[in-house]
Amino acid sequence: MTDKWDSETAQSIASNGKVKCEKEGQWSELPSPPLENIYSFLRRADQVNMSLVCQKWSKEFGSPSVWKTFRFYLTESQLLTDNCPVMESVRKYSSMFQHVEIYYNAVTSNRKLIYTWCRYFIEFLQILTSNSQLISVEFGDFFDCFGVIDTPKYNDMCRATAEFLGSQRHLKRAEFHNCSFEFNEGVELLRKLTEHSLTHLVLRGFVVSDPLDRGEDANFLEHSLKLADFPSLSTFETDYSLIFENLVANQSTDIQAILSCQTRVLSKLILYYGYIEIEDFRGLTSTDWLFMKKLYPDLQVELIDINDYGRPSVMDFFIVPNMPISRLKYSIGRIEIAVLFDYLLTCKINDHLVTLQLECGEPIQHFSSTFIPFLQACKKLKCLELSVMYPTSGIDLLLKSWLENPHESLEKVIIDVWNIDGEDEYQSLIKLTTGYKFILKLRGLNIRLNLYIKWFIY
Repeated sequence: MTDKWDSETAQSIASNGKVKCEKEGQWSELPSPPLENIYSFLRRADQVNMSLVCQKWSKEFGSPSVWKTFRFYLTESQLLTDNCPVMESVRKYSSMFQHVEIYYNAVTSNRKLIYTWCRYFIEFLQILTSNSQLISVEFGDFFDCFGVIDTPKYNDMCRATAEFLGSQRHLKRAEFHNCSFEFNEGVELLRKLTEHSLTHLVLRGFVVSDPLDRGEDANFLEHSLKLADFPSLSTFETDYSLIFENLVANQSTDIQAILSCQTRVLSKLILYYGYIEIEDFRGLTSTDWLFMKKLYPDLQVELIDINDYGRPSVMDFFIVPNMPISRLKYSIGRIEIAVLFDYLLTCKINDHLVTLQLECGEPIQHFSSTFIPFLQACKKLKCLELSVMYPTSGIDLLLKSWLENPHESLEKVIIDVWNIDGEDEYQSLIKLTTGYKFILKLRGLNIRLNLYIKWFIY
């Protein structure tokens, strides 16, 4: 809908604007700020149409504000042309780029077109290497491309990427989404980022798989990167991988040298489960996390999309003492909720927890007697999101406990109850909880209770 509106708007501006330019000259008299705003809302193709309205608009099309953000998306029709219009713009305006997104979006089975995309990708990075100093760059969705091309072409792409990253001296943010580089190439690309003032790094699907030859790669990893090699990094978002594990674990080998470094600003670590086979990893210990807390006193860990599949080993692997977990998003299989809460208390996770998101695949027995004491122990908790299956009784008792003994830090509560058997049970839950919910809202708690009958949403 937005794209259609943008296109229609641009065409309308172009056609109507020409007439007014010829007859009244009003469009050509618009000052630069409104023109910049209009350009900022349009897709690149519509910006081109808009630039044809009059001479002033054409001139504004070449201003830095229009080219500050550039998205490298090549459609199949563009790949079929002899002279790709996107590349023409890159050659002309690349010195103005500050924020660049590079995604493989050529949905085609034509190998020739895929190789054409690779050629343009390499040329694009070479131009950026020569002409641009970016603030942020984002790579994504190379998996489909890498699965088709041969090894020499893959190596050419990795080489161009490495040379580009090594040329960027002011890069603040780098993101990699579903890129699926081979392990060694991925590590070498990260090395290119360590000299810069990088503050935000995202590695999601960065490498296609971890190396299988543990003996051969152990020595490589032992002398590999560590988080301290990114001295200005404040936010790190990543899947749990062998690369991440060693970025953390390698720090303990040179703790004094790292402690002497004055710039240790990492404050947010967002860690995703990623459906790994935990048996392939050694895991991070409480000692590793103790070092992390010493190195980064303000560190908060967000542990996202943990699914235990009914295996306690998953819980033990990801959550250990000394982890400053501020956000936990956890899907419980067949483990008792009381077992999880007892383990979190043992690891003192409750001391740091600000956001708790729990998805329970089975009805919870003794709901109120399990939740009330644990939540009372979470002194910093601000947001609670629960997804539970019916019959889970005692939700009304939890709400009542907050009236009798208000949680001092809690600000937002969302409770979803699924698979309610029918209208009678639904109405019963409404009667049990509505009064408590109303009073809690009056007292300032942002609370929402969503009840879902089987196959229907009310």
